[in-house]
Amino acid sequence: MSVVEEKFSVKFEETAAEIKHRGAYYQEDANEKGMALLEAKFKDTKLYWLVDLKEDRIFSARFFAYGGKVSLVIGETLCKMVEGLTVEEAGSLLKTDVEAQLRDEPDVPSVPESKIKAFDNVEELLKITKEQYPSAKGVAIASASINKEDFKSTTELTMVAQAWLGLTKDEQKEQIEIVLDEHIRPALMNDGGNVMVLDVTDGEKILIQYQGACGSCGSSMGATLSFMESTLRKHIYNEINVVPQM
Repeated sequence: MSVVEEKFSVKFEETAAEIKHRGAYYQEDANEKGMALLEAKFKDTKLYWLVDLKEDRIFSARFFAYGGKVSLVIGETLCKMVEGLTVEEAGSLLKTDVEAQLRDEPDVPSVPESKIKAFDNVEELLKITKEQYPSAKGVAIASASINKEDFKSTTELTMVAQAWLGLTKDEQKEQIEIVLDEHIRPALMNDGGNVMVLDVTDGEKILIQYQGACGSCGSSMGATLSFMESTLRKHIYNEINVVPQM
């Protein structure tokens, strides 16, 4: 009986193995794209949406979650579902809609009964996004009118991406090592750990291996990994995904 209760769906496990939307957006990211930055936090999860001002449509979504595997999968699934929707449409989603996306069979829950309550966070988060969007949109419109010269064109952003993707794998590794040495490794080494870059695939997927104390630290799959990924995205390339070798 206990084995059945603890079973997760295949879709759930596949999503957990490939988290792509983890990370944060900052006001400067929204300004560069001429969009509104909409943030919502409830319990262990925080959402970051970039919203197009003309249609109130969600251009891109990211999240941070510190509640473990189930929270990560819920955050990832919700981000996938809301991209392309208007804020109003996204706000009408229910926790059952998100859970249903993770089912292998329509009548079989995607998670054990003991984990189903975690989906309650979905509707609370979406309620907050709807409440805060008018304010976020107002900030974006005011910023656009005052600081138009600060907005970068899509062409400029594309050039940054092309420059990074145009580097050889060895050159990309060198850039990654520089950022790790400056922003990540000092903290890891203070705690008796380290991180090694094993491979870079298509300029986006960075395979790493934790060393020393990091290998057994619980935060290596949560806060530490999230911080490392967001730092590399900020300093190198916005689509980087960091994957620890298991």
